[in-house]
Amino acid sequence: MLKINILFILTLIISSMLTKFLRNKYNIIDPQRIRYVSNTHQWVEIPLVVLGVIFIFLFWFIEVPVLFYIAIAIFTVVSLFRAFVEYKYEREEKEYIITLLDFGIWSISMGVLLVYYISTLD
Repeated sequence: MLKINILFILTLIISSMLTKFLRNKYNIIDPQRIRYVSNTHQWVEIPLVVLGVIFIFLFWFIEVPVLFYIAIAIFTVVSLFRAFVEYKYEREEKEYIITLLDFGIWSISMGVLLVYYISTLD
């Protein structure tokens, strides 16, 4: 478990350094809160995030791996949808670059967590 904690701490450090580097390189302004590009974006993203959180809590209490896989799929759709909407409607702000970076780091973290979880099932 200590290895996983160290890995997540390193992931957070690397993520923040890459984000800072990309924000400086491409002059991307850091939004201080979650921004929605349109009403459709908001009405799609909020229910999906709530649904994902519900699946994570269900997995926490029931421990059926399929619930965790569904939650990962939901958050994948949310991240990619957010990046698509930012690219489509606010391309000049380049926030989609940071969203895709966060998604990539999140995907790697979830992959490592899944490998760890599957290895502890034996």
